[in-house]
Amino acid sequence: MVAGVGRGRVSGAQSGLTVDASRRSWDSLSSCVDIHPHLTMINISEPNVTSDIYDDYDYFEALNTYYWEELLPPLIVYSVTLVLGVVGNSLIIFTISRYRRMKSTTNVFLASLASADLLLILVCIPVKLAKLFSYGWTLGLCMCKLLHYMQSVSAICSVLTLTAMSVERYYAICHPMKAKYICTISQAKKIILAIWIASFLLATPMLTVQTLELVGVKHTAYWCTRSQHSLMLWKMHELYMLLLVLVGPTFVMAIAYSAICWEIWSVMQARYDMTTGKASLTSENFPLSCKRSMNFKLSFKASQEENNTVKQVVKMLVMIVVVFVICWAPMLIDNCLTAWQILDSERPGSILKHMYTAFTLMAYFNSCVNPIVYGFMSRNF
Repeated sequence: MVAGVGRGRVSGAQSGLTVDASRRSWDSLSSCVDIHPHLTMINISEPNVTSDIYDDYDYFEALNTYYWEELLPPLIVYSVTLVLGVVGNSLIIFTISRYRRMKSTTNVFLASLASADLLLILVCIPVKLAKLFSYGWTLGLCMCKLLHYMQSVSAICSVLTLTAMSVERYYAICHPMKAKYICTISQAKKIILAIWIASFLLATPMLTVQTLELVGVKHTAYWCTRSQHSLMLWKMHELYMLLLVLVGPTFVMAIAYSAICWEIWSVMQARYDMTTGKASLTSENFPLSCKRSMNFKLSFKASQEENNTVKQVVKMLVMIVVVFVICWAPMLIDNCLTAWQILDSERPGSILKHMYTAFTLMAYFNSCVNPIVYGFMSRNF
């Protein structure tokens, strides 16, 4: 294939040679490359038609021509994500680090999550915005690999932090006696440090699959894409990311929050039976309070407030997990299906190319959603 650009007047016989590559799906997970919607790839089957086709294309005119009906939606989403994400996540980090009353194990994890989101926003979204108005990659191979590597670090760090939060809440609610020694702020900081180190290590495969590809004949340019020279490596990487970022963590979090919900329901049922005279106070039918305190004279009002606080925190954390899965799952699954050739890597005139754009926007938009969730579902924020 060779690259052609512009709004040329291709004849009927030649028009079949043109396919839209603005959404080539092998620029997959966390890609920072958006190609001009009006740039095309031309598959030349006969050498003698090359000059005729290029005579009808004006390369420099194409570079300065923008189709706003395609550029405007991603431009708006990226801009909103950039502004809300920087402001919201910065406020979360500042609030947790500034005020003593905000220093808890859960909030320490939330600060780490906000840092990962902020890293993604500051590193990649400016490049995404710039690429909406340019063709090709001009920042070199090192920056191509580095940007995608840092974006993978952010995604992995986010999901590992969410998983650690679910396990921490499980111990705090289901095993409160153990939680006194496990779920401490100092332990949380050590876990966060381990998560960041692990994220940098687990993201290293991205450095091997991301590369520059030279395209074009008359006018050449580079694209920062997945390497097409090792198809099996590409397949293994996308499967690896799907399992690491989506399948594995979601399974662990589902088990943890299911156990938490069962524990809360058991406690609420025991307290209801107790207040209606259907049960007596025992360590079996009043598990959470008995585990936390042997003082059975604790007022029901205080107990109810404690339950409400626990449920509020759990609801907020579950909502964060659900939003993460909704935002990241479509793109991760699409990348995997494309790498394994279940979906076509070139989608000319297909709704799938617009769906992939939407999937990418959803993944980025997740970075500015969490502060909004905190604001609506937590009284502390």
